Amino acid sequence: MKSLRLLCAAALFIGALHAESVRYTPIPNASSMKIEGTSTIHDWTVECKVIGGFMELESNFPLDPSQEAPKDLKVSPKVEVVIPVRQLKSGKSMMDTVMHNAMKAEQNPKIEYKLLEMTSKGKADNGMKFGTKGTITCSGVTKTNEFDVVISKVEGGKLKVSGVTKMKMTDFGIEPPAPKIALGAIKTADDVKLTFEWLTQPKAKE
Repeated sequence: MKSLRLLCAAALFIGALHAESVRYTPIPNASSMKIEGTSTIHDWTVECKVIGGFMELESNFPLDPSQEAPKDLKVSPKVEVVIPVRQLKSGKSMMDTVMHNAMKAEQNPKIEYKLLEMTSKGKADNGMKFGTKGTITCSGVTKTNEFDVVISKVEGGKLKVSGVTKMKMTDFGIEPPAPKIALGAIKTADDVKLTFEWLTQPKAKE
């Protein structure tokens, strides 16, 4: 019995070593990132429908909620995300101009995220939950950030990655906008909340 268990463990280990990786790329116009904040006169929201980048997962990556993945299991997918700053829009041209200027969009046109670590946290609604640690580069400043994501299987072999995180604008050298209207009475709070849904599909083999 002991030798059988050792054989099974060896087979799983060898299978993991030889697991093929699958690259997932964003589906055009199917993703969104929303940034929410507050000011002295009202709450505000900006949204981006363009989320670029890619995600590489090994074929044995734990995505099936019907199979209990061990908690604290460390996995190592490769994930890079790119968001064009000028695609962040509020629906109000003046606010967009103030925001893009505050983010130094001309000198730093992209927000970039790179995954460093990912740990399984078990099942979640319609998917699997993972703790992540990665770097966010915005406005020319790079910071490490940790937050949870849920990865869900979607019809047609697609994967949806969703999550929520909070941060401060000043962490990235962004001065919270205070437009010079109404005698400077409008001031934006430093804290913001990011909510995202990233819909991806397997990249066709060439």
